[in-house]
Amino acid sequence: MKQVLQHRIDATFAHYDVNRNGVIELADVYALANRLLLAFGEPASSERGRELVEAYDRFWEAIVGHCGAGRDGRIGPRAYRDAMIEAFVEGGPINVDFLEVVRALLDIADTNGDGRVDAAEFRVLLKARGLSEAECGLAFSHLDLDGDGAISVDEYVAAVRDYYTNPAEDTPGSWLYPEALQRT
Repeated sequence: MKQVLQHRIDATFAHYDVNRNGVIELADVYALANRLLLAFGEPASSERGRELVEAYDRFWEAIVGHCGAGRDGRIGPRAYRDAMIEAFVEGGPINVDFLEVVRALLDIADTNGDGRVDAAEFRVLLKARGLSEAECGLAFSHLDLDGDGAISVDEYVAAVRDYYTNPAEDTPGSWLYPEALQRT
């Protein structure tokens, strides 16, 4: 059980290590936020843009605080894994900050403001995070639980929580990063 969850966390580490230097730094976090803002054409100065950057910033503060790395520190794969296990598997204090990032992501992705993310919006979100076109479609088909062609914020938040806490291989959350599923 724990091995599956650790593998999933390790897969997400690669998405946060934007510059691929083997550690996550504040610059990686901001680069990911900027990549998402650019993908959706959202200025960082807009309300939604500021909310996304601020949510990522709070997440960074929480995770470096847990790791004892300091704001300008660097977080390696092991420290990241330990922090995320505390946050989700054990339900520690980072949980709230991370879920704020998840909600801010969905707010940016919800370009028409209907409170849901359709397949095209979701594809932009996941491609900006580094997933392939095929992985985006696969993830969406498993996360759209009611088959209405969209993912609600609540569905996505539940899937993220499921990804980090449920070691089963065919749950909605297990499909957030299909490449992680394929390696378990």
